[in-house]
Amino acid sequence: MNKLKKYILTIFLAVLAVSSVFMTVTTATSSAEVSSLQKEEARLSDENRYLKGELVKSLSSGNLQEKGEGLGYVKPGNIVYVAPPEAVAKLP
Repeated sequence: MNKLKKYILTIFLAVLAVSSVFMTVTTATSSAEVSSLQKEEARLSDENRYLKGELVKSLSSGNLQEKGEGLGYVKPGNIVYVAPPEAVAKLP
């Protein structure tokens, strides 16, 4: 009976040791993944900030004017306003 208790205790301690090692490895792996994801988040945040800045630059009025002139759109030198047509036979 005494040998059986020692055998069960040895198995129990072995299971505890293996589970402890498994939990340590799992925790370390999870920590590495979290660290990697935090670095990726920081990189994407920087890229997003850069792209927003580029968008603001590209939509500035001076830049749009240059693009328009490059496409052949220019400010007219002489503006002519056309009045709406008036009726010929108008009642008083």
